[in-house]
Amino acid sequence: MKTKSSWYIVTSLVVLAGLFVGFGLNHSAQPQHFTAQIERGDIHDVVEATGTINAVITVQVGSQVSGTIAKLNVDFNSRVHKGDIVALIDPALFQGALLQASADLDNAKANVAAAKANLEKAKAASQQTKADYDRAVQLTKDNITSQQQLDLAKANYDSANAAVGAAAANVTQAEAQVSQKAAALTV
Repeated sequence: MKTKSSWYIVTSLVVLAGLFVGFGLNHSAQPQHFTAQIERGDIHDVVEATGTINAVITVQVGSQVSGTIAKLNVDFNSRVHKGDIVALIDPALFQGALLQASADLDNAKANVAAAKANLEKAKAASQQTKADYDRAVQLTKDNITSQQQLDLAKANYDSANAAVGAAAANVTQAEAQVSQKAAALTV
């Protein structure tokens, strides 16, 4: 009989444990409902996680010139379209270069004027030495002056003609520099 009563006790305990577990699980499994008043506002949701975020598309952006960025018109992950100005480069460096190129052009123009003045001076000297040479030729024919004086007049005349050629070449070179400086200014 002892075994029968121990079976009753064990069976009763198992049934009680089953009821206790059943009611406990059933009671906590009921959904909880919360109600709140509707309000306008932003939804803030914070996700705490570790990992790496990679962009879907990465685009390299560059410029044709280098310099310090004066203004940045977009932010990270902003949408941009073709033709949008992303950043402005500080123009101070380029304005300085423009002023320098303009001064170089003015200097080259002044060099042209000086070269033309030197050419005119060389032409005048050539005309004077031509007159001196012609006079020396006539005086040598008349036996008034020596052959040495004629040779000296001829050498001076040839030298003056060479100076005219050099002055003309200087004018051409100065004009080429003006063209070069003007081209640098437009770039």
